[in-house]
Amino acid sequence: MDFESTAIPGYATSAPFHGSCAMVISMMFGRRVMEVHFHGRDVDVIVEVNQGDTVRAALQAAGVLPSMVIVSHDGTVLPHATPLNQSVRLMVTTISSGG
Repeated sequence: MDFESTAIPGYATSAPFHGSCAMVISMMFGRRVMEVHFHGRDVDVIVEVNQGDTVRAALQAAGVLPSMVIVSHDGTVLPHATPLNQSVRLMVTTISSGG
């Protein structure tokens, strides 16, 4: 038995038919995509992420190494585990060390 998604033409999922039930192998659900704009001395990039993705995931999508930056919003530092729930502009401060 084949199932065709109406949201994405050509995206099909297949499942073998076993009596009265079918096991769906995969299914695509709608997702909310948001824009995250990272800006700072060393970065100025906009990426699209899914609602609920973390600051860390957004940094990685932007090609920014999370261990080398601090991210803040309106003067408040955000932990990299912070989930993002709307489009946002975030300040990126590069951590420098050395002697």
